[in-house]
Amino acid sequence: MDHHANFVPWQVLAMRRGASFRLCELTPDGRIDLDYLSSLLNERTRIVAFSHVSNALGTINPVHEIVRLVREKSDAIIVCDGAQSAPHFPVAFDTMGVDFYAFSGHKMLGPMGIGGLIGKREMLENMPPYQTGGDMIEFVHDDRTTWNVLPHKFEAGTPNAANAVGLAAAVDYLEAIGMDKVRSHERQLMSVAQQRLSAIEGLRIYGPPADERSGVVSFTLADVHPHDLATILDGDGVCIRAGHHCAQPLMRRLDVPATARASFYVYNDESDIDALVDGILKAKEIFGDVPAQAARG
Repeated sequence: MDHHANFVPWQVLAMRRGASFRLCELTPDGRIDLDYLSSLLNERTRIVAFSHVSNALGTINPVHEIVRLVREKSDAIIVCDGAQSAPHFPVAFDTMGVDFYAFSGHKMLGPMGIGGLIGKREMLENMPPYQTGGDMIEFVHDDRTTWNVLPHKFEAGTPNAANAVGLAAAVDYLEAIGMDKVRSHERQLMSVAQQRLSAIEGLRIYGPPADERSGVVSFTLADVHPHDLATILDGDGVCIRAGHHCAQPLMRRLDVPATARASFYVYNDESDIDALVDGILKAKEIFGDVPAQAARG
């Protein structure tokens, strides 16, 4: 769904190599248009990259269906951005069918500045190192160098040991809760949140139904700019994100300059939804919209 981290690198690579950089369109409810995706694929397709879950819409994309379409029409390498899926529900790389899967530590209660890239062994074996330095070598000759075994071949230099320990602690914490329970908790909160928000006049929610998204909901409120809404909510101790969510191409597809986004995770409960709704109703009063008491009624 056009997150810059899984957009700009491929855009830059295409420009460097003279390749075509093609974008898949979305359905009106914020899903990947699979028919359009199929029309993009052919024997010249080299890489297909997509987000497992949209950070802006919460849409959970159908990995197996995407993989099936790609495999039927091309030999492309399939790259899945899992930054928004690994923290929210069980993920099994070996059953997904993708070639590479990336995730980020700070999205799953871990430290910033660390993440993971999982790849099929045969591809990693054939890839040269992208960085050189200590510990990624096997033997250095005067005229050539041979590489260490996986994963050390891609771990050049002094390891980020402190963050690795922190990420491991986050993984242990989530596994102790149980990823199925994490997913169930989010679904329950999203169902309530989407129901409560949908009842607010002038509020528009973007993306699919609650049971088909992760724990985020993006919305706009009439003519109130998301940044103004976020400021009002912040004054009442409610933290949301407002802006383009590092997905400017997606905002253009939605035909909005920005959205407000509320996120729910293992540490949230229904009292947070109450605070969010009360803050939005307060914003409606401040901006002279429908009186909050009437909206509550």
